[in-house]
Amino acid sequence: MRRVPHLLAVCLVIAACGSAGAAPSEPDPNPGPSSTSTTATASTTTNVTAPTFEGVDVGDLPQHATLALRARGEVDVYADPDDTEPLVTLEPTTIIGTVTVLAVLEGPIDGWARVMLPIRPNGSEGWVKVDTMMLYVVHGNLVVNLSERSLTYYEQGEEVLSTTVAIGTPHNPTPTGSFFVTDNVTLADPNSAWGPHALGLSARSDTITEFNGGDGIVGIHGTNRPSSIGESVSLGCVRAPNDVIVQLHEIVPIGTPVQINA
Repeated sequence: MRRVPHLLAVCLVIAACGSAGAAPSEPDPNPGPSSTSTTATASTTTNVTAPTFEGVDVGDLPQHATLALRARGEVDVYADPDDTEPLVTLEPTTIIGTVTVLAVLEGPIDGWARVMLPIRPNGSEGWVKVDTMMLYVVHGNLVVNLSERSLTYYEQGEEVLSTTVAIGTPHNPTPTGSFFVTDNVTLADPNSAWGPHALGLSARSDTITEFNGGDGIVGIHGTNRPSSIGESVSLGCVRAPNDVIVQLHEIVPIGTPVQINA
């Protein structure tokens, strides 16, 4: 059994979000222990809320809606419902203190749901017991198109907003695939390199496996370099204009599916 550790470094939700050729105001890509400690204690406040629905009727979900599961405690994830030992045990909260959620891929079936996991490798999945978590409905989804450098948020199948974004460099590309929002945070300094807010994703960088002592987690966030929007400049994260990330922070719940296309 592998246990995913709960880390105190709240900045790691956007761990792979630095910039190639960054301005001095961007974070040091190789910070020493003192800078890690500083950002760990002061960089974010966490939005830990998630919509919950009692008695969800899975057979009568609205069109375009998806399901997510919210942790009540530690989450045992199994490779197969028939297994007796878990594949991995997830902490009840993420590395920045947000309640752990998992996007449902299939089910519930006989008390089990197949879920997407916020761990390496990208695309990892497993099975969890539904009665150990809280089931809720998500009505929106995000789509990032890397070739067009665009991000679009849909709700109930209707486009709510669309924007041009910055993406990873060819050396540190933004990973493609199906992911989900794991965190929705407010940065203590709205003029930081990550702007006023950030959405942490289940995606992990394909090239950065360690950053500030943690995993290379990919996020969607704002920026203090608006001129970088539309460019291929980040270490893998998706940068949106600050006015857009403010809107996304207000309307995107954790558990929201995110599709990143090449």
